[in-house]
Amino acid sequence: MSSSVPRVIKKSDPTQLIIDWDDGHRTVYTAAELRRICPCANCVQEMTGVRLVDPTSVPDDLSQRDARLVGNYALVVQFSDGHQTGIYSFPYLRENDPRPA
Repeated sequence: MSSSVPRVIKKSDPTQLIIDWDDGHRTVYTAAELRRICPCANCVQEMTGVRLVDPTSVPDDLSQRDARLVGNYALVVQFSDGHQTGIYSFPYLRENDPRPA
């Protein structure tokens, strides 16, 4: 079973976020990858779970302006396209690792 408890979260540059998990796994997200999986109600229809934002519409060169903790359970990221309403829980981030081990 994979751990959804981050040990270290690093915003290594404006285009990348790195999470080192308690179990030794490392997840590397580009800002574009995070934006494409945004779980907010503007991006995912709340009742059906259907994604409302076409992932192909998110440019690969998107950057992040800020990444902040939400309590001890999630991150919120502000992107260069102005989007900032997604709350990324730690389990959600681990489950959606773009390059799982």
